[in-house]
Amino acid sequence: MLEAQLFPLVPDVALPAPAQATTRREIPAGYGVQEQCLPFTAANALGFLVKSPITFGLCPFVEVPTGAHAFRSPLERPDTSGNYREARVFYVHDAPQSRFIKNAFTWDELEVDEARGKRRFSPVQPGISFFDRADQQDLFKLHLPYIWRTPEEVDTLFLPAINRPTQGLEMLSGLVETDWYAHPVNLIFRKPTPGFSLHIKAGDTVAQAIFLQRAQRRPALKLLPAHARLARDLRAALVEWYQQRGRDRSVYKKLARSRHGRIEE
Repeated sequence: MLEAQLFPLVPDVALPAPAQATTRREIPAGYGVQEQCLPFTAANALGFLVKSPITFGLCPFVEVPTGAHAFRSPLERPDTSGNYREARVFYVHDAPQSRFIKNAFTWDELEVDEARGKRRFSPVQPGISFFDRADQQDLFKLHLPYIWRTPEEVDTLFLPAINRPTQGLEMLSGLVETDWYAHPVNLIFRKPTPGFSLHIKAGDTVAQAIFLQRAQRRPALKLLPAHARLARDLRAALVEWYQQRGRDRSVYKKLARSRHGRIEE
C-alpha cells in the first residue's frame, strides 16, 4: 500500500483525512440512490480530503463576522461608488492555537547557512494571498501549513473535492511532485461571481488529493480496428454484459475486482 507522509509546520491545524465513499450522512431508502453506484462511491473514496486550515470568506463588508480581519487584494481598485460597505472583501479569523494571526502563519525558527555563516529566522506564510498580475485578479491562493512527502516517482494531484459540495469554491487543479518538493502547497481558487458570499470554516473540505505514478502521466491510446481479436472479444463481452444486466441491475458490484469504495448494504 502506498504511504504518504505529512509534516505539520504549525500545531492544532485541520489536516487531510482519508476520503470516504459516502458524501452525505443519511442515504435515502430505495433503489437508484447514488450510493448504490460503485463508480461514484469508488471515486469519492480516492486519496485524502483536504481541509481548510483557516476560517475565511469573501463577502460584502457589512457581512464580515465580528472579530474577523477584512482586506482586499492589493491590485483590486477601491469601490468608486462610495458605497464601500457593499463592496466585497476577504476576511480571516485569528487562530492563535495554530500560530495564525492577521492572515499569517508563523513557523518554528529555522537556521540557514549563508556564505559559511549561519542565520536564524522565523518563516511567515500567509493564509490567503493573491497573484501580482492584473489578468489574474479573479484568483486567490489558500496556503496549507504542512509539507507533503510521497514515495519516489509518486506525484500528488490536487483537485476539487470529488462529488462533494464546497460552498461555491471553484478550485483549479494542480499536480505537485511531492516526492521532492519541500515547501507547503498552496491551492488556487477562482473568486465566486459578484453578488455571491463565501464563508468557509476551518476544517471544511476544500479539495481532494490523490496520488499518481509519474510514469502514468502520459498514457498512450490505441484505436482498435474492428477485425482485431480484442475488438471481437470486447463485442462478445458487451453482449454478455447486457444479458447479465438484464438479470441483475446491480451486477457491476458483483463483478468488480476491487472492494474500493463499496458501501455494504
